[in-house]
Amino acid sequence: MKELFKELSKDSDALHRVMATILEPGELTKTLIYGYEIKYCSGNEQFFQDNLDEIVDVRTTGVYTIGGREVYCEVLEETPELVVCGGGYVAAACIRTASTLDMHITCIEDRQDFAETARRMGADEVICGDYAVELEKIKGGDNVFFLCMTRAHAFDEICLEQILQKKHAYVGMLGSAGKINKIRTDLEEKGISKELFDTVHTPVGLDISANTPEEIAIAVMAEIISVKNTGKIITRAFDHEQLDAIASDTGDPLLVTIIRKHLASPRDPGTKMVVTSDGRKWGTIGGGAAEAEATKIAHEHMDDPGFITEIIRVGDKATAGSGMVCGGVIDVLFERIR
Repeated sequence: MKELFKELSKDSDALHRVMATILEPGELTKTLIYGYEIKYCSGNEQFFQDNLDEIVDVRTTGVYTIGGREVYCEVLEETPELVVCGGGYVAAACIRTASTLDMHITCIEDRQDFAETARRMGADEVICGDYAVELEKIKGGDNVFFLCMTRAHAFDEICLEQILQKKHAYVGMLGSAGKINKIRTDLEEKGISKELFDTVHTPVGLDISANTPEEIAIAVMAEIISVKNTGKIITRAFDHEQLDAIASDTGDPLLVTIIRKHLASPRDPGTKMVVTSDGRKWGTIGGGAAEAEATKIAHEHMDDPGFITEIIRVGDKATAGSGMVCGGVIDVLFERIR
């Protein structure tokens, strides 16, 4: 089973990925589908092959009746990638703020000392070199977010010209009205349409009257989060720490996943945490009474060598109905991963 999660930790170009679990008491039957290809199957592959089209058509994480069985289908999203062009004070603050989110951060900066600062602020990859040359190597994508924050208008223009020709989820540029107008005019002369330029978020960030680099960074990342999440029907299912904990050979990991929510639950289906026998925990399913109860059940299951999987409703209906944010009432899938 751990092979499935090792597969998930690899980079993938698949546009649509679904992890499907047949909800049968005491049985752990899962498959991982990339596009129309079954990448992993723990059993009953014929069922998944027979119902492949229906599973692939799922676009929202949840429980479905497929082939006469209840199947929990989890639509998986790639880790969002943030590409920051520049390593100055505002860019460094954005990198530091973004490092608290589940994003892969790449910084391109042509000054060595500022590149080192970006690394200290938490960038996963720092490229010190010519902007035009290095941006050529960066692949765009539906989950790639770009920020232009170099030290000069000319460099921002070079970056923006390349970025707007790549597939992207978001492009933001730091700058005054005068700078924006000049770059717009220059790029129109180079064949970048006004309509395409108008998709750039500039001035960058939400209007929260930010002044300091740290405040601007919060405004910028808030805008990126808004773009990333608005109207989306999938959420980030696993973070790298959770996948590492599952793939490790220690701690006897148990996966705890919300598959349905009721009443005041603050988290959606697909939200999960990993609990290990040595007392550690990665992620949260909403905190409060429901998470405390789920954690207790997880440890009880780990003490049972024969435990495989079970669905349990947890949470306090009376408290959830009062509107308190206590984790609500949720149906939780407990799975031992071996």
